[in-house]
Amino acid sequence: MARVISQALLDALKAGRVARADLLLFDFPSGLYGFFSGEGTFTYNGVTYKGAGSLFQVDAIGGVSDGTAVPMNIRLNASAELPMNMLASIENEIYRGRPVTMARAYLDPDSYALLSVETVYRGYIDTIDHVESKGEGAIADASPGEAYLEAHVESRALDMGRSGWRRRSDADQRTLDPNDGSLRYLQSTATAEIWWGRVTPRRAR
Repeated sequence: MARVISQALLDALKAGRVARADLLLFDFPSGLYGFFSGEGTFTYNGVTYKGAGSLFQVDAIGGVSDGTAVPMNIRLNASAELPMNMLASIENEIYRGRPVTMARAYLDPDSYALLSVETVYRGYIDTIDHVESKGEGAIADASPGEAYLEAHVESRALDMGRSGWRRRSDADQRTLDPNDGSLRYLQSTATAEIWWGRVTPRRAR
């Protein structure tokens, strides 16, 4: 799918003058949880993202050619700006199978005006681990006194393996893009009898 990049962003990238921030959005039944790799708050599309700074860590996003789901781990460390009780509230959500989106925001380095936001990953939450280390050696992957949440997610390629989950139809395509009528002539009939060389039965007329 073609991606349109604004001229302002193209100029900023060409000049090497652009600031970046990563956005993380969890979509839970109770509402949206947004975090970003900065400080303070950041508002985009009506969602306020909480700054997690360098405590927001994401695995390198990989890709495969066979259509299988790509797993990824997202880690949020507790801090004064992001207290553990806030992160722990995520565990009270019905999170399994819920959507998660990763995006990158491009900003003017002087005014921090938003130039563009590009989605880089969409997936679903599989599990969330709550890790707290009370002392050295208590948990193999945690430093002494460390506390964090780690979400294990899988890409939307999971949808490709769901039998009967969706059908290619005009109505289905328009749920993705209301203006996309590329499938408007697609018939829902799986088979059709074609009569030739003899009188067509009345039922087939």
